[in-house]
Amino acid sequence: MHDLLDYLAPRVPHVPTVLGLDDLGRESLTYLPGRVVDIDTELLTDEQVASVVGWTRGFHAAVAGFTHPGPWRYFPMPSPTLIGHNDIAPYNVCFDGNELVGVFDWDLAGPSTPLFELAFIAWNCVPLWRDIGPQAAARRLTVIASTYSGFHPRQILRAVPRRIQIMLDGIPLAAAAGDQGMVNLLALGEPGRSQSALADLVERIPAIDRRLH
Repeated sequence: MHDLLDYLAPRVPHVPTVLGLDDLGRESLTYLPGRVVDIDTELLTDEQVASVVGWTRGFHAAVAGFTHPGPWRYFPMPSPTLIGHNDIAPYNVCFDGNELVGVFDWDLAGPSTPLFELAFIAWNCVPLWRDIGPQAAARRLTVIASTYSGFHPRQILRAVPRRIQIMLDGIPLAAAAGDQGMVNLLALGEPGRSQSALADLVERIPAIDRRLH
């Protein structure tokens, strides 16, 4: 992860700089100022969603030149084409108004695909994990697709269940292998909590799909 951040530092804005480890072995990174949106009480604005996706497009263009044998912490993804962040969500970004000014928590970075990265953004930033109404969901999916370019919003919508299921299947396996972060997620009710949200989304997908053009 540090090699990735070092590579991105001169190429991508709004990422932390690795300062090293202190005498106790604790990681030290630069501070990224900005406001984190509380997803339990508010939604990102359409402009904030577009800012997240615009940054992601630039990140993907830059990271295409980065290779690393790993090992990576995140769950194996089918047919990866680049190193993704894998956890781009309101809780891992900060804003100045509608503009993204920070992307943090890079510990789940690893091999992925642009479509899976966008699917995870849709899950968290539309957000598709809860029902905001099919028309609003379709509009915000269209914001994601038009800002990134190259994917139809329907492609992104239909990729979400597979992308999220990979994560939900991986959490207990990683926890059993000793990943403390995944153990903590189990204690918080995952993957069951998100599995229920995903099942609800699957029922809502046809209504959202009908509103996409």
